[in-house]
Amino acid sequence: MINVYDFDKTIYDGDSSIDFYLYCLKRKKSIILLLPIQIFALILYILKIKDKEYFKSKFFSFVKKINVDEYVKDFWKEKINKIKPWYIENKKETDIIISASPDFLLKRIKKKLKIDRIITSEVDKKTGEFLSKNCYGKEKVERYNSEVKNKKIENFYSDSLSDLPMMEISKNAFIVKGSKVTEYRETIRKDYKKHMLIDKILLFTGILYLVIPIVIQLYFWFNRIISIPLIILLLVATYLVMKRLKPLEANEYRKIFDKKKLLIFIIFLLGINVLSGAGAIFQQNWDYHGRNAIFRDLIENEWPVRYDYSNLEYESQKFGDSAFLNYYFAYWLPGALIGKVANFKVASLFMLVWQIIGSGLFFYYIFRFMKKIKIRYLLAFLAFGGLNVIGHIIVNYMTGQPINPIGTTHIDTSMGVFCMSTFITQLFWVFNQSIPAWVAVMLFLQEKDYKTCGYYFALLVPFGPFPMIGFLYLIFTYIIFGKKLDKLINWDRIKELLTIPNFFGCASVLPIVFMYTLNESKKGVWFINAYQNGTLLSTITNYILFVILEYLVYIIIVNRKNYKQLIMCFLFFTIAPLFFIGGADLGNRSTIPLLIILYILVIQTLDTVDKTNKKQFMIQKILTLILLVASITNFNEIYRSLKYTSYNGINSNLNYADSYQTFKTFEGKECSIFITNFVATDDKDNKVLQFLLRD
Repeated sequence: MINVYDFDKTIYDGDSSIDFYLYCLKRKKSIILLLPIQIFALILYILKIKDKEYFKSKFFSFVKKINVDEYVKDFWKEKINKIKPWYIENKKETDIIISASPDFLLKRIKKKLKIDRIITSEVDKKTGEFLSKNCYGKEKVERYNSEVKNKKIENFYSDSLSDLPMMEISKNAFIVKGSKVTEYRETIRKDYKKHMLIDKILLFTGILYLVIPIVIQLYFWFNRIISIPLIILLLVATYLVMKRLKPLEANEYRKIFDKKKLLIFIIFLLGINVLSGAGAIFQQNWDYHGRNAIFRDLIENEWPVRYDYSNLEYESQKFGDSAFLNYYFAYWLPGALIGKVANFKVASLFMLVWQIIGSGLFFYYIFRFMKKIKIRYLLAFLAFGGLNVIGHIIVNYMTGQPINPIGTTHIDTSMGVFCMSTFITQLFWVFNQSIPAWVAVMLFLQEKDYKTCGYYFALLVPFGPFPMIGFLYLIFTYIIFGKKLDKLINWDRIKELLTIPNFFGCASVLPIVFMYTLNESKKGVWFINAYQNGTLLSTITNYILFVILEYLVYIIIVNRKNYKQLIMCFLFFTIAPLFFIGGADLGNRSTIPLLIILYILVIQTLDTVDKTNKKQFMIQKILTLILLVASITNFNEIYRSLKYTSYNGINSNLNYADSYQTFKTFEGKECSIFITNFVATDDKDNKVLQFLLRD
């Protein structure tokens, strides 16, 4: 029996291929000219358009510019000291090294190490083209069995669990980290315990991300006789929900906790959230005028926030002498507490951190749901949306307006009141409603039964009544037809609903639901409104374009497994936008939970690329094209942020969109048109209201 070793990071301190590339680059600077090709090949590999052999062939194409034998010889004169001392002390002549690195690089050190054999990827040293499969993962087992016959492995050493196939055919296997060698089963056990702990913390964090603002609102807004018992009910429900959370399998955690991919996602999260306008590091969009007024009033006034309009003729005509802030403001409450201690700017920066945490939790729950992490999930998130750019071109052509899809125009609303807000648009404009919905829906989707569905619905209620409507539709659909939409409701499912978390969770937010009923927002149906205004034809045209370009384009992903889910989504997508409450937001906000379902169906369609399945591969190519066109909307949103921020820098303007300042007065402000969305009359004759609200 023999000992077998992986090479890079196992017995060699580093990655020999990268070290060799950098060594060659120092000697021949012109190699850098190949970098664009190498980066492009990397992108194609990440997107699974090309395989790993293609990418590595393009990476090693720099060998065309050098004398390989000479460079390799000189390289090992300099780098041989990077062979780890622990291996030198333990090596035997019968040792075998097996590595994904190219043969032209490693075969030369066989004599230096005085070992039996080195098995590597076969690569043409003149072109960099792969002459064999990449010697990685399962391929290592294939190569070992074909080249080393009738020799069982006593000990196998590697730095990575990607070599599990080799470990499984070895009598003993070890994980090497630096110079520390650990038995691999012990390493797996420790990793599993660590991953399970991180997973539990992230699940708890997501629940508390929603619970903490609700507790703050209940405690400071409502009569303590009511709020204290309700907080207790909510905390009991939360404890019971946390207690029943189930971990994943060890191999699933390994697929999720990929450090390199996680780092890419973290960098993306930091970048996109900063660009969104949170914290005013970059320009804030128009919606921030109202958002910042809410945030300022929460910081600068006692809770509950009341407005004295007794000496203001215009405001008192609307609400009487007294009114109060009545909006889905729970999202800002943790930041408002910070603002009361510090100031508005510090609190705004805290809200940037709060937003990063929320969006980060959403991505983790996506990985957890998919049981793996892939960069294509990020790319799909960046691109996902409707074909607004086509709608923009058609509508603007029909109405004689300038066609300018990339510019300062917000093309997400190119079809008027009918629109689907992309994830990027949600982050840039309605983060306070979208991020809690992302977290609540994904927490709900982790569950296999219905014992907590009412609890997770309750957690979303204080953050936005519109996403709440979409979430309620999703939950009812699953209750009636099952989470796979394959079984009608039965007594067993009804019994699953009758749980303490569901009852206590829903009961705890009843005062907040009551408060929503007090706003006097205008309600109606868009077609009736258009008929009365003489714009019915253009409204119908916009609606038809909206349905086709925003949703029906995704019918391309339909198959036997997901067609019921798509029908469920499309029914809501087509009906909800026909109605309005206070403005045009009902359609594009209530659909947020269903968009998450559609996004999951999209990434599931793109999850595995199999070129031998011609029909599926064609669907994936068409879907990729749809996403590329859809991505123009999101690219334009990022472009707008950069453009306006640059303008502000040149003209020494602040990035805050903060013209309203407060709702203590609203005469002459743009917000006066829709002020009833934010403020409600403090009706002294409403006994329920006066009992609920704190003095």
